[in-house]
Amino acid sequence: MSEHRISVTPVDGGWSLACEGETQPQLFLSGRCAEAQARALALALSRAGDEAFVYIHDRTDALIGATRYSAADARKLASA
Repeated sequence: MSEHRISVTPVDGGWSLACEGETQPQLFLSGRCAEAQARALALALSRAGDEAFVYIHDRTDALIGATRYSAADARKLASA
């Protein structure tokens, strides 16, 4: 099982979604879109059996939220 750290942070002109270990971040004009994509990626990783953590930063780059997506939780959702 792998652990993935996904961060949404402000950049000039938009928002960056970076997954630790990936070489190129994804760029978005909207923070809402970047956050939605980060959560979708984390959910997909958890469904594949990995752990994922999503860290959301505001425009001042302050951490405003962190969510853990576990493989065990994904299995529970799938069986419900």
